[in-house]
Amino acid sequence: MLGLFADLLDYPQPGLARKAVECEALLHAVAPEAAALLGDFRGFAEESPLGRLEEVYSGFFDLNPICHPYLGYQLFGENYKRSSFLLGLKERYRAEAFDASPNEIPDRLSIVLRFIVHSNDGEGADALVREGLLPALKRMTTKPESGRDDHDGQAEFDGDTGMARRQLDGHGHGEVLAGGFVLESSADDERGERQPHPYHRALEALRVALRETWGR
Repeated sequence: MLGLFADLLDYPQPGLARKAVECEALLHAVAPEAAALLGDFRGFAEESPLGRLEEVYSGFFDLNPICHPYLGYQLFGENYKRSSFLLGLKERYRAEAFDASPNEIPDRLSIVLRFIVHSNDGEGADALVREGLLPALKRMTTKPESGRDDHDGQAEFDGDTGMARRQLDGHGHGEVLAGGFVLESSADDERGERQPHPYHRALEALRVALRETWGR
């Protein structure tokens, strides 16, 4: 299941919709709520050509710092704590002969998921899920309690993307980036209502699945 989520949340490749179908089927047995969330993403993947998937992926993860898919960034911002976290991940990968891509930063969400699948260290994997993945996913998917907007312009989908949460700056958490980020194109339905972002649904599905399967 986590290996499939790693593929779904990585840069889109051919066969993405098929993997979404497979992951949704697995979720039905262990986390029905997560399966329902992922169903929205699966529908979007089935209807969208690869080029469109690539555009939406980049708009959501690469151009939107709230949802940068890097655990250390989500947990610590850009500071020495993240650097220590990256070094720790590299040491763990090396200790378990995990072949992470040399061209990728080791705290990328998809790489961490694949490492958990690979790892034989049950206690270490459990700690990584509880202390790393779940808090990071919560930051990426939770809307602010205040309801105050800290970005300019309209997002492509509704506020369920977390776009209104205070953003991370280049030094750490708690400050607001100048300006805002607009996701590409409109996702209004036939009634003109904003729709939740499909990649937000996939992230939320992963968070719910981890919460259910890790007993939290």
